[in-house]
Formats: sequence, structure tokens, C-alpha cells
Amino acid sequence: MDTSTTPQGFEDLVGDRQVFFQEYFNRKPLLRRGALDGGRARDLVSVRELDDIVAMETVSPAYLRIAKDGRGVPAKAYTRTVTDRGAALAEAVVAGQVYELFRSGGTVTWNALNHFLPAARHLADLFAHTFACQSEVVAFLTPAGKDGYAPHHDPVDVYVIQIEGTKDWRIWEPPAGRRADKASHRPEDLGPPAIETTLRAGDVLYLPYGTPHAAAAKDQVSLHLSVTVEPRRWRDLLADTVRHLLEDPAFDGFPHLADPAAPGTDPAAPGTDPAAPGTDPAAPGTDTAAVFQTLAARLAGLLAGTDPAAETGRLRETGRARAGTGRPREFERLASADVLAPAALLRRSPVPLEIGPSDGARSALVVNGHRLAVPDAVAEALRGLEGGRAVPAARFFPGVDEARSVHVAQGLTRLGVLETADRN
Repeated sequence: MDTSTTPQGFEDLVGDRQVFFQEYFNRKPLLRRGALDGGRARDLVSVRELDDIVAMETVSPAYLRIAKDGRGVPAKAYTRTVTDRGAALAEAVVAGQVYELFRSGGTVTWNALNHFLPAARHLADLFAHTFACQSEVVAFLTPAGKDGYAPHHDPVDVYVIQIEGTKDWRIWEPPAGRRADKASHRPEDLGPPAIETTLRAGDVLYLPYGTPHAAAAKDQVSLHLSVTVEPRRWRDLLADTVRHLLEDPAFDGFPHLADPAAPGTDPAAPGTDPAAPGTDPAAPGTDTAAVFQTLAARLAGLLAGTDPAAETGRLRETGRARAGTGRPREFERLASADVLAPAALLRRSPVPLEIGPSDGARSALVVNGHRLAVPDAVAEALRGLEGGRAVPAARFFPGVDEARSVHVAQGLTRLGVLETADRN
């Protein structure tokens, strides 16, 4: 895949970022004609690639569903049980049955296409980076002249990219508040659509969370992608922070909530102080209310002492690293280490590294569960690469010849300590 022809930034899809967030995000639909020209849109996915996915022998039904006449088709109509020597292994889609349902008017939907195609994963990365939350890419293939799904709303923001063919869309006004479920609607209950439009290859349509909509293919097969995003609310972010703080071992105990302190127990007596060393907060007779009060106060103290900038940075990075995004290049990195050129610029990788004390000649390293000892000069060289600095492989290990420096750099690159500075 040549990513130079796919969207390189969120702005490629929605236009001016500031205008989008001020005027459209969470407020009203946005239609951008020709945001991606037809060729660039088809670089994201093609009908041929969807053929290749269906032809795989063990595609789980969780990744593919079919709707016909506005209703979902039961999965048993296009799946089978994969067996090995008589033992059932998994349920898988059957290509022939999928094609037959498509020929008879069914819309085929591929969920989480970013689990299969690099270009779709690149697209999910763009949204995960923008919103710091999980994103999924879904493909919809609709036969010519057929409706897809009945009018419905989704509990996520949807960014539609028309890939091939054309599709008529009816869009109703977004609700005042975010709906927490997915639901279908009868057109007569919705009233006249606020927008009726036809999407062509390269057009992009943004639908805010909960916006009722319906779509139908015109005179040819229609393929479009929907990138779904559910931005986290403040309650989600604060809950994440609290869960992170609750990793403190002080919260590891198991209380007996159904066994309160015996009548007459003095919470202030020796052995009943929940904060005293050696006290078992789970022991029968412990004043669980007092323990709860102490631990709640501890949690409140930890929360009050949290660095806001550092914590929002952590939330941003963990959100971007959710499942379904990211494109590791480990095989490529390991292969490149075997032919590392002396002039190759190396830097520290993001992999956590512990550099221990020196015994006078060698320093201990801990990385990816591996423990090793390296010359003190190598340990100092690694410390010198903190902050993103880079150094040629031939000069990484000071005081030795070029060949030995490259050899040591190769070993540390294979372990994940170093990476080439041009690595994305």
C-alpha cells in the first residue's frame, strides 16, 4: 500500500479542522464533495479486496453481516462450522452463500475492516490520533438499485467515504442529546428528511452521534466506508484515571461487607485501626465502614495530587493505543538490523529500559524481560540518547572500531532497545 495516496491527515476528510469542530462536530452533518478524488478513495479499499477477504477459509461471522429488505439475515444462512479431523474449530462465512445473498439484493457489511487491510488500519489511526479513542472502519457493499438498512441511528459518530458507485442518502435532524443505543425508525415517524443527497466516489459525509439516516444504491454497485468513533466523555476519562489510581496495593483487600463489626467492637481499639500496620481489612469483625472511609480518603488524596498535564497526556496516549489501530513494523525492524549500515542513524526506542549500576566495568540492563550486562561505555551511550538524540551505528560504541560498534548496535536493535531514526 502506498500511503502517500491515502488520507494523511484528518483535514483531508473534513477540511479546516477549526471550522469542523466549531460548526459541525456534535452539532450537524457535513458533506464535502470530492474530498478524495476517485483514485485516492479506491486506494482505501476495493471490491476486489473484499472478494479476497470473503475467499478466506476462516473469516468469523463477527466480521461480516448481511441485510436484505432492510432487515438482518440470520448468520446461519451464510456460515458453516469449520472442522479438523471431525472436531469443530470455529464458525466461518461461506463465500458462495454470501455471493448468492448479494445477488438477490442483500447488502454485505464488513465490520472492523481495519483488522484486515493496512489502508483501513491507516485510516483508523488517523481518527484514533485525532480523538484519542477507539475507531473502527466498516465497509458496506450494496447491489445496484437496492436499499441498505432501514432508517436508523448509531450510537457513534460516523464519517462516510464513498468509494465506488453512487448512493442516495436521507438524513434527519440529529437529536438534542446523544442516544446511547442503536435503533431503527419508521420513516413516517421521522417526518421529511433534513437532507437528501447523492454521494459519489470521493465524497465524505459526517453524521453526528445518533443522527437518523438511510441509504440506497442507484444504478450500480455501491461501496462505501464508515469510520465510527465514540469520543470519550469526561466521566469515561475520570473513570480511567480512578482505575489507574486503584492499582495502588492499598486497595487490594477483600472486605466482608456482609459481616460488619460485632456489636460493641471499639473501632479505636488495638487491631481495629484500618490504617494500622498489619491490620487485615478483610478479617471478620473489622469495621468495614471505617476501612472504606480510610481508603476513600486515600483515593481522594491520590486524585487531588494527580498532575493534570501528565494525566491528560497518559489518557491521550492510552486512547490512541486502543485495539484496532497501530501498525507495528517488528519483522521489518528485525530484518533491517541484520543489514545495519555504519551510517544508519540510531535512537532509543519507546521500549522501557532500565539501566542499573555498574560493577566497575559493566552495567546491568533490563529490557523486554531480558537481563544483560553491557560495557559501561555502552550504558553511557544509551543514556546519551535520551530525549530523541540519534547517532550513527559506527559511532554508537565509543572507543572501539567501527565493525564492533555496528555489531553491538545490531544486538541492541534486535532486543528493541534501539531503532533507526527514520522509523515511523
